[in-house]
Amino acid sequence: MIEFREITRENFDECLFLEVAEEKEDFVASTTFSLAEAKIFTENTPLAIYDQDTMVGFIMYGLDPEDNEYWISRLLIDEKFQKRGYGKQAMEQILILINETYQPQKLLLSFEPENVVAEKLYVSLGFKHTGRMIDDELVLEYYF
Repeated sequence: MIEFREITRENFDECLFLEVAEEKEDFVASTTFSLAEAKIFTENTPLAIYDQDTMVGFIMYGLDPEDNEYWISRLLIDEKFQKRGYGKQAMEQILILINETYQPQKLLLSFEPENVVAEKLYVSLGFKHTGRMIDDELVLEYYF
């Protein structure tokens, strides 16, 4: 079972070294970029994904001030830990966390159209296509 932990001085370097497989690099921003973005856009909450004491990934969510909607803006599972169900577990847990903490009506995310693995995961969890695109990414929504 995975758990989320804050990014701290103690795990910051470990987080920076999370990487996806080379063929997936165009699908998700690096943790370096994501942490910089969270520093400037403070409405974002970056979290490390742990399996016991091993950091296996990174997820970030937040309230977009432009549309007043909650978004999952990043999901990254390190290449060493992919295909073990961590992405699905992280998504299931983040849905619970966001719902219990903020009680939004819906949650949004976007992804590169070529990332069929991500699309399959999101749809399997109940996300629906909106027909919208933002920055050449497909937008999905989830209703609580």
